[in-house]
Amino acid sequence: MRKYLNLTKRNCLVFLRDRTSVFFALLSMLIVLLLQAVFLGDMNVESILELIEQYGGEMRNDAADEENARQLIQYWTLAGILVVNAVSVTLSVIGTMIEDTAENRSADFYCAPVAKIAVAMSYVTTAAIIGTLFCMVTLAAALVYICATGGTMLSLAALGKIFLFTLLNVCIFSVIMYMVALFVKSSSAWGGFGTIVGTLVGFVGAIYLPMGSLPEKVAEVLKYIPILHGTSLMRKVCCEEALNQTFTGMPEEFITEYKEVMGITVSMHGNDVSDGMQILFLILCGVAALLVSVWIVRKKNLSDR
Repeated sequence: MRKYLNLTKRNCLVFLRDRTSVFFALLSMLIVLLLQAVFLGDMNVESILELIEQYGGEMRNDAADEENARQLIQYWTLAGILVVNAVSVTLSVIGTMIEDTAENRSADFYCAPVAKIAVAMSYVTTAAIIGTLFCMVTLAAALVYICATGGTMLSLAALGKIFLFTLLNVCIFSVIMYMVALFVKSSSAWGGFGTIVGTLVGFVGAIYLPMGSLPEKVAEVLKYIPILHGTSLMRKVCCEEALNQTFTGMPEEFITEYKEVMGITVSMHGNDVSDGMQILFLILCGVAALLVSVWIVRKKNLSDR
């Protein structure tokens, strides 16, 4: 256990000391923030205001509606960013394993009296720890900004759920990224893979474009990808209070449709997927990635004999 903890500590320090790796780990998040600030944020707010004007009736407070709509989009964006970090940060941290392999440092670990499973778990644990840390720092900074600009703080119950869902997402994607890394031999290849993932994660999570704006077949494919369900879980918690404030007095059918269009809820075969089913789906994806990883490692061990 001590060797495993020492390896985990070593991996954390190696990653955090590399400022370039830290920057690229957060690059996807920065792109989302930039797009929301320059283009998508105001567009989404205006879309909500148009819907309120159309379906909200005459007795509305325009200033309050605009403030509530902006807060809703801020929390909607925050939920997406947390999942983006869970993907991009864990991917960058697992890159430490690729570098160790490429520079033959892994051979030194295996020559030492350390079980291979401890070495493997140290990489996954490092990704989970740093991913959770970055997500929590992002959450704290976002809440300070939202409250400073007149927004409402989330309840303690909501914050607790966000932490648990963040931990779930980070752990699942740490295992998935480790599995993918077993197929990669060089740092340049891993960097190329990271570029692709960083570009696509915003689309796969329905962050750049809401689910309702995507082609129907594309939306159906995304529903079988864990990123969307992880984002949906986070959005349900982050946006619940803001949704109630923004669409107060409006028809329930309208609110249900809006949630589906914005990817807050995911509908499959005509029914909304429950939180329990989404959590189960994420866990199954993580277990499948873990089983594949174990199979690959065992196969490598046999071939090395």
